[in-house]
Amino acid sequence: MNYLKGTAAVVLLWYLLAALVSAPIVPFPHRAAARLAVSLTGEASYLHMLFSLYRMAGGMVLALLLGIPVGMLAGRLRSLDQVISPVLYLLYPVPKIAFLPVFMVLLGIGDVSKIALIASIIFFPIAVSIKDGVREISLEYAELASAFHLTPREMIRDILFPGVLPRIFTSLRITLGISLSVLFISENYAASYGLGYAVMNHWIMADYTGMYAFIILLSTLGFGLYLLIDLLERVCLPWKS
Repeated sequence: MNYLKGTAAVVLLWYLLAALVSAPIVPFPHRAAARLAVSLTGEASYLHMLFSLYRMAGGMVLALLLGIPVGMLAGRLRSLDQVISPVLYLLYPVPKIAFLPVFMVLLGIGDVSKIALIASIIFFPIAVSIKDGVREISLEYAELASAFHLTPREMIRDILFPGVLPRIFTSLRITLGISLSVLFISENYAASYGLGYAVMNHWIMADYTGMYAFIILLSTLGFGLYLLIDLLERVCLPWKS
């Protein structure tokens, strides 16, 4: 119900803006929705969405594979933290979109550079959050692990990872919107498919209704990813519900 209220508020504001502007650059919502419905009858829209979803998912998975171990090492070992934390804090504030030319030169202009750029956005908040999460785990758990003679692998699996899992979901939720913005920008370079490419392509052709139709589709993709993260969090962390 809350989602419906939020959607209704956005649509109402859109209608008001379209009525005030009264120009093709801001079409009425029902026209953009009708255009989206027509677009979904063909396969091009699904290809745009699948390519964008593939790049987003690839960036998220890569960031998790790198951010989780780095954060755990920094939080667990003080000697490594003295090296890792300065690097994280130095690079974290840098706008990662500035590295797009670097990624394109090193990794090519295909999907690999786009996925790497998205991963670089998500990696830093995940690593920093996990590092802090490991530090917050009570020392009593470490004493219990020692008493039961847990191996390092068991320590990570049964104590550290469950302890930082809530922070992983929080970091993904916070960075998702930023990652979608980066995805949009990256898909305007050397791309034939992707929602960002579709939006800009319709804008270049002055097809504003089609442009807004794909903006709706892009926001729907982001909304779906938010719901997926919430669902996974409820499954993995049932006590939070």
